[in-house]
Amino acid sequence: MKNFILLCITIVSVFSFGSYAQKAKVAAADKKYDNYAYIDAIKTYERVADKGYKSVDLFQKLGNSYYFNSELDKAAKWYGELFAMTSDLEPEYYYRYAQSLKSIGQNDKANDMLEKFHQKAGNDNRAKLFESSKNYLDIIKANSGRYKVEDAGVNSKYSDYGSAFYGNKLVFASSRDTGSLGQQKHKWTNQYFTNLYVTELGDKMTPGKIDKFSRTINSRFHESTPVFTKDGKTMYFTRNNFLDGKKGKDSKRITLIKIYKASLENEQWGKCN
Repeated sequence: MKNFILLCITIVSVFSFGSYAQKAKVAAADKKYDNYAYIDAIKTYERVADKGYKSVDLFQKLGNSYYFNSELDKAAKWYGELFAMTSDLEPEYYYRYAQSLKSIGQNDKANDMLEKFHQKAGNDNRAKLFESSKNYLDIIKANSGRYKVEDAGVNSKYSDYGSAFYGNKLVFASSRDTGSLGQQKHKWTNQYFTNLYVTELGDKMTPGKIDKFSRTINSRFHESTPVFTKDGKTMYFTRNNFLDGKKGKDSKRITLIKIYKASLENEQWGKCN
């Protein structure tokens, strides 16, 4: 009898220790998640989930981490686990799950989620848009084939986005700069921080050689989404809050995005402000 009791105590102790260890790992991943280090958080969350640990908070954060990185097929998997546990969720999760389901072709289920999103968040403009255009797939099909989508000739395997025309040139953001000394990776995406690049366009809009846009504009952190005034002498763009070698941080010590302005002086882009 004593041996049986001892065995039971040992089993309970092992189970308790294992549960505590899993919760400790989740807590460590939560810190990474709160600091927008989604890639690192995913690694820990998935290891814990694969060992059978389940919670609403875990599945929310796993789904979000993939959703915020545009890996919608993986987001759909974890949002599916989330909705299997509970439907008592904020409206935003219905919307994110619907968008993720669309990415894997589950349109009927996505529409069902959007219907519920509309019921829960009727004043949301996205809900109103869905309610007024429920046959959006038919509209898309009716307009398909009018244009042929091709590789622009500037695409890389890294993140390329935020393009703008500047005279006969194309300026865009990319995280392709992997060779610069001291270049850092962004923990949100596990890719390098984006810089602005430029390419001259030929007669048929064919891009030529791709170069970095400007040393006075590009920094150690993100630059993206440039726009130019009609005369081409003023440029607005987004960048992490970094100016004159100093990082600005919010109350949580996070460096967020700001809009910067630069002017063209003597054919060179001047200092940002």
